[in-house]
Formats: sequence, C-alpha cells, structure tokens
Amino acid sequence: MRTRLYRLKRKKGQPLSAEDKADNKALSKQRIFIEHVNRRCKIFRITKDVYRGKHKHYSLTWNLVAALVNLRYGCI
Repeated sequence: MRTRLYRLKRKKGQPLSAEDKADNKALSKQRIFIEHVNRRCKIFRITKDVYRGKHKHYSLTWNLVAALVNLRYGCI
C-alpha cells in the first residue's frame, strides 16, 4: 500500500484498479478516525468560534480540550 494524503480518482473513461480502490478504502478508514477526533474538539467550540478569553490563556484552554478528548479516546 502506498502512503499518501489524498485519494486517487479515476481518469476519464478508465476505471480504478482493484489496488487503487483498496488503497482508497484503507485511507478513508484512517481519515474517519481523525475526523471523529476533530468533531470532538469542535464540540468545545474553541476551534470554530472566536476565542473571547485572555490571549495568554488560549494555549491552556486548548490543552485542556485536547486532554479531555484524549481521555475520551484513551479507552479505545
């Protein structure tokens, strides 16, 4: 399996090979886990809203959110 960050698309008039389809499926299985973690972080609204706290507390707040998300996924 090749290591890449994007899925392969078929060319016009040519279907994907079985190997390319398997690679795309393996990549999507890895990506979905990361997307679920991103969703968990967005629940805390620090990543999608304007941070209205003190600037010096931003990293502390982000570390707290990351710790809570890691605690949630640490049981997997």
